Amino acid sequence: MGKLSFDFSELPGTADPWGPSDKVPVTFQFNDVPYAPFSKTDKLGKVADWQQAKEEDLPRRYQERRRDQYHAYGASAAKLFGAEANEEDFSIVDTNTQPESKQTVLRGGRRGQMRGGRADNGGRGGRARGGGAAGNVWRDNGRNERYDGRSGNGRGGNNWNNRGNSRWGGRGRYNNSRYASRYYNREEQNKDRSPSVKVESDWPLVSEIELNKLTKLNLIVKKAAETISTYGTLNVYNKKFELFRPEPMKQSKRSTPHHPATKDPVLQKLASQEEGGVFATDSVLAQLMCAVRSAYSWDIIVTKRNGSIYFDRRPGTDRIEVDENSQTPPTDEKKDSIDSATNLSEEATAVNRSFIASSITTATHELEHSETPFEPNSKASFNTGYKYVKYSLPTGDDEHPLNVFVRSQADAYQAGDKLVSVNALTQYNPSASDDWKTKLVTGSRGVIFASELKKNNNRIARWTAQAMLGDLDALKIGFVSRKIPTNNTKHVVVGALTLHLQFSLPR
Repeated sequence: MGKLSFDFSELPGTADPWGPSDKVPVTFQFNDVPYAPFSKTDKLGKVADWQQAKEEDLPRRYQERRRDQYHAYGASAAKLFGAEANEEDFSIVDTNTQPESKQTVLRGGRRGQMRGGRADNGGRGGRARGGGAAGNVWRDNGRNERYDGRSGNGRGGNNWNNRGNSRWGGRGRYNNSRYASRYYNREEQNKDRSPSVKVESDWPLVSEIELNKLTKLNLIVKKAAETISTYGTLNVYNKKFELFRPEPMKQSKRSTPHHPATKDPVLQKLASQEEGGVFATDSVLAQLMCAVRSAYSWDIIVTKRNGSIYFDRRPGTDRIEVDENSQTPPTDEKKDSIDSATNLSEEATAVNRSFIASSITTATHELEHSETPFEPNSKASFNTGYKYVKYSLPTGDDEHPLNVFVRSQADAYQAGDKLVSVNALTQYNPSASDDWKTKLVTGSRGVIFASELKKNNNRIARWTAQAMLGDLDALKIGFVSRKIPTNNTKHVVVGALTLHLQFSLPR
């Protein structure tokens, strides 16, 4: 076998580390030269084509019909393989033309043209009603316009300082048809309301809880509500109003007497048997449960006696508020007006009593104990049923839960051994588009009830919570409207809805 022709004389010595040589061979003549791909179909252009970058930035729709498309070859792709050198001192002069700033002249719409006054900023007044679709008249010193008002606006534009008389524009402070309710509502929401109880300076602060933090509270009750006993005699509920046939409502002066929890003989007897329990009425607990929904101030009385805690409300604080959660709630600025907040509250409370009296029959039904635990009812009071319920709330100790005893109130009895709660909503100043006497009869009940849920959210939530706390079977809500908007003494019952308490709560 012949001698191999391989020459190993140029190999590095074994003393040197293994790997490529640290010297670049002479054959690498194009070392450190940037690579630029090319194609034989490249178009020969300029040495430095400064216009090319601008054309590449054009949208695709402007390049579809170009004869010579720019490809990533040659000089076009040189920027993709540039050397990583320090180019901080290198800059390109921007040859783009800057657009000239022009003063914008606002003009009104073209339809329904009306000549407006001359504006201070160079624009013309609106041609459409009140300034046009986009016209803003900052100061109108011209002739009196038909549709522009003093500090008012028409339908299309803003007129901050118009000195003309108005037919469509108003004269109020917030008279912009688009933003009027927004600024008015902001002022009403930020308005400081007087507290229900005057806090004296020498009262010590025991605890302070923010209402928004109460929305995150949740308590899972594993045990069902336990009915202890029922007292009283109830009248049978009449379903005639559920047919939605408007009928004049008869005024009633009967009322439900107020019995605080501290003077309830049944709760006192339970307190003597139960140590460390909580005793309250359904209305007080419902107010606490719906505290985050309230917009008006309220207070409760807490009494601690022999290890037991009692929750009560002050007499005279059970009035029903009207449109408490509305964007434009009623105010007491005009106390003599029948639509003031105080007068509406008194009216709603009286309407609620009269509706209960109108929705029951003369037939009666006796509960477990036919007599109430209180003194004999007078002729000026309703037949009321009382149901005592016990709730066991979980604590850290499973063997010693917190027992809460609730006295709930039922207003009527319904066939099938059902106890129901009866309440009423009041409409005091209806418009043509939401008059209950016509809209509820024609079938717009869901829309109207959804609107009432927004305006009287706290009120309806409290009614629902009271019915749930008392483990009642249904909640009846009546719709009562004024016979004449200017008379708050005569009303019409338009109809009534039934809310079945089908909630995922243990029974």
